[in-house]
Amino acid sequence: MTSPAILFSILLCVCTCAVSVFAAPSEVVSLPRPNAERVQEMAVYAAVYYNLRSTDQFAFKVTKVLDVQTTINGGVVYSMDVLLSRTHCPNGRTPNLESCALFSSPPEAQTLRCHFVVLSEPLDDQKSLLDSSCTVTSQ
Repeated sequence: MTSPAILFSILLCVCTCAVSVFAAPSEVVSLPRPNAERVQEMAVYAAVYYNLRSTDQFAFKVTKVLDVQTTINGGVVYSMDVLLSRTHCPNGRTPNLESCALFSSPPEAQTLRCHFVVLSEPLDDQKSLLDSSCTVTSQ
């Protein structure tokens, strides 16, 4: 007959082994190409939200994704640095900013360097902006 202490030790060992074998990492980091279609889609999504909160009379559009990192954590989290440039299109009135021309000379011309964090849940086709910060740049 096996003692309760030995049974407990065996059970604890089995449970610990099972958890270490079946536990998935909470985050998997990857560095996708900044010009990848899905990365561009997330950058445009973040820019739309930037424009919604902006008090500027003109809309900004994505001109370049500088860098991006993704992690898997409750969906795909895109952490990216993006350049936004000021367009001739009125803010809030243009559904597709791709057709909007950029201002070319100061003071109207303005470029922002933004850091956006976007959560994408592909199974639900849901996106949410988790964080954003932008500063005016000379680039």
